[in-house]
Amino acid sequence: MKIKTLYLLSPYIKWKTFKLLQEKIVKESGPVPVHSDKIIWQMLRDKKIYCWFCQEEPNDMMLGLELPEYDKLEIIKSK
Repeated sequence: MKIKTLYLLSPYIKWKTFKLLQEKIVKESGPVPVHSDKIIWQMLRDKKIYCWFCQEEPNDMMLGLELPEYDKLEIIKSK
């Protein structure tokens, strides 16, 4: 599956911005591990994983070791 627009989180994103995106976009359901968002942010900062949003998976942040194919790339970073 090829993604039209991939919104990639920069590994230099601040914790406050990352947490705000999690609160506003991601809809959690069911049990969630304690501090999992902090662990994911630290892995992103260490460049161990990629984190992104896309229209094909609304209300969820995707994670991976590699990026999927995409037509357009937008980088989300802190100001």
